[in-house]
Amino acid sequence: MNNRQSSIVNSQSVLSLDPSSTVVGWSVMVSATRLIGAGLITPAMKSEPSYGRICGMRHDLRDLLDEQQPATILIEWTRGKVGKRHHGRGAGLAVYGCGVGAMATECEHWSETHPAAVVPIYENTWTRGVPKRDRQLAIASMFDQYRVGDDPGGDMADAIGLGVWWFRQRNLFQTR
Repeated sequence: MNNRQSSIVNSQSVLSLDPSSTVVGWSVMVSATRLIGAGLITPAMKSEPSYGRICGMRHDLRDLLDEQQPATILIEWTRGKVGKRHHGRGAGLAVYGCGVGAMATECEHWSETHPAAVVPIYENTWTRGVPKRDRQLAIASMFDQYRVGDDPGGDMADAIGLGVWWFRQRNLFQTR
């Protein structure tokens, strides 16, 4: 599922993002059980310095936004606890924050000319401390389209999981 699939223009579509300075996991859903597409935005050259990687991924995110036209954009936001040991090549908190901020800024900028809401969600609000590998396995059990082997860092699974969580929370508090 790493390539973009089945573009959908739907007033209920939700694009979920798990951003960083090295890869951005994404998913498009229309309900907690209906996954339209998912994938990874990766830099053209992983060895490129962080600024170039982040700028390249930001441009790819803009293309994804234009293609999918989501009504809601969920973006996993950091509480500032990610350190150097969590990212290969020594990205560290500062570079990680630059990646997250660049993706969020691109979403905010895009939403200024499109009818979309941008919703930041703290990572531990929805993950509740469940280990990444367990989250990957849970997503694989829910969606046949998702393959753990295609998602070594669990970024795609986290984007899908964020979307599932959001739909479930929204449905929990809807009044009938």
